[in-house]
Amino acid sequence: MSSIKTGTKAAVLAAISFSIPSLVSTYRERLGITDLTVSKSKFNENISFRYQVPELKVLSPYHTVVTHMFHHKDFRHFLWNMYTLTSSTLYLDVGFEQTAFLFIGGGITGLLTHIFKWQSKLTLTTEAVDNINPTSVMDTLLPKELPQGLSKIIDEDSFKNVKNSYSQVRSQLTNKVFNICGSSAGVYAIVGAETVQIVCDLFKTIFGRGRRRSIEDKDDNEEQIGKLVMLEVNAFSRVNWLIAEILALLRSNESFKYDKILNIAHMNGFLFGAIVMTIWKLQDLFGFSL
Repeated sequence: MSSIKTGTKAAVLAAISFSIPSLVSTYRERLGITDLTVSKSKFNENISFRYQVPELKVLSPYHTVVTHMFHHKDFRHFLWNMYTLTSSTLYLDVGFEQTAFLFIGGGITGLLTHIFKWQSKLTLTTEAVDNINPTSVMDTLLPKELPQGLSKIIDEDSFKNVKNSYSQVRSQLTNKVFNICGSSAGVYAIVGAETVQIVCDLFKTIFGRGRRRSIEDKDDNEEQIGKLVMLEVNAFSRVNWLIAEILALLRSNESFKYDKILNIAHMNGFLFGAIVMTIWKLQDLFGFSL
C-alpha cells in the first residue's frame, strides 16, 4: 500500500449518500412522502441487524451485517456519526478501498463485540458455582422436556404443533432480542487509523529530516513548525476523545449495562482501525505485504 492515496473523501461521501435513504424512510411523514411501496417497519427490518441471545440466532437477512451501518435511529444519530467521520478524514487519506475496509471492518468488529458481550451476560450456566447449582427459573417453570409427557396422550400431528408452540413461547421468554443500527464502530475505526497516522507524522516531523536541515532554511523551518502545531492540535483532540471514552466505560462500573457494551464496541472499532493502520505503516516501512 502506498503511503498516500486519494479516495478517502470519496468513501466518506459514499457513506453519507448510502445513509440518506434510511433518513428519508424515517422522516417520510414529515417530508410528505406517503406513496412509498415499502412500509417503514419493513424497510427497517431489511436494513437493521436483528439478533437474539443467549440462544444465538440472527433474525434479520445476513446482508444487514453491513447495511445496519447506513441506518440511523434519527437525524441526530446520523449527524453525530457523519460529523465525526468527516472531521477524522480531513487529515487522513489512505484511499477509497482502504477507507471502506476500515469503515466496514470496524462496524463488523463492533457488531461482534455487541453480540458476544450480551451472549456472555445472558447465558445461563448449569454448573455449580460456590457449591450452589443455579438452575434457571425458566428451566424450573418451563422445562424443555415438558411436551414429551403429552406424546402418549395426543396424536403425532397435535404433538408437533404443541411442541413447536411451546418452544416458541420458551424462546421468547428466555431470549433477548436486539436491533442494531448506526455506523459508530466503523467511524471509530477511522478515528483509530487517523490517530496512528498523526502519531507517525508527529514522530517524523520531530525526528525526521526536517529537524536535521539547516536552520538557515527559514521557509522550511516555518513550514515544519506549522505542521508540528497542526499535528499537536490533532493529537490533543484525539487524546481527549480517548480519555472521554475510557471514562464513560469506567462510569458504568462492573455491570454489563447497555451503554458499557456500546462503549466497548466503539473502543474495539477504534482498536481495529489502529491495528490495521499500524500494519499498513509497517508494510510501507519494511516493504512487505501480507
